[in-house]
Amino acid sequence: MTDKTKAWRILIALVAASGPLLQYGLMAHDETLATLPGKTVEFFSYFTILSNALGAVALAAPLIAPASRLGAWSEQAGPRAAIATYLTITAVVYHTMLAHTWDPQGLRLVATTINHTITPAAFLIDLALRGGEGETRWIAALKSMAFPALFGVWTLAHGALSGFYPYPFMDVPKRGYPAVLVTIGQMGVAFALVCLIFIALLRVRSRMAAAKPAPISA
Repeated sequence: MTDKTKAWRILIALVAASGPLLQYGLMAHDETLATLPGKTVEFFSYFTILSNALGAVALAAPLIAPASRLGAWSEQAGPRAAIATYLTITAVVYHTMLAHTWDPQGLRLVATTINHTITPAAFLIDLALRGGEGETRWIAALKSMAFPALFGVWTLAHGALSGFYPYPFMDVPKRGYPAVLVTIGQMGVAFALVCLIFIALLRVRSRMAAAKPAPISA
């Protein structure tokens, strides 16, 4: 690994971690010991936070513990394609469906920009530059649906108990379970389709890299 590559990876790992941390600090500000647990549950109820946290872990693990199972997993092509999918959909959904519903200012704008724009873009650039290790298998698209499926289950479960739903399109009291379940299913398909695109691009990238002629030695 060159010094420039390592510096780039450290930079985007720090950026990816800073977004959720800043957001949590803003959400926890002025909370009491009685209300902080509930606010913490709300914090981990946003797919934005979960996808950014996963991206930060995947970027940091190979730097901190390259020999660990997590570090090795984070560098594999399949997981990198899946994480790129989560961050891409995070960015697209926010900018097309949610950005117009509020007007963040100050540090909230900083956190929002990092979580919904900078980190997704940086991870995609990193994916394009470095690709991923190992074979890029099509089955990774199916596996990528597990994370959003678990998020859907988590949202419905804690929403039924607390009445809190993080996104309007998952608001059961307003839309009803049938409509929300249809939306979750549609989004699951969208995750798989986007992941297929990233897998295809990574496969093309790998083939192009393998087809490059070896340098002629003197």
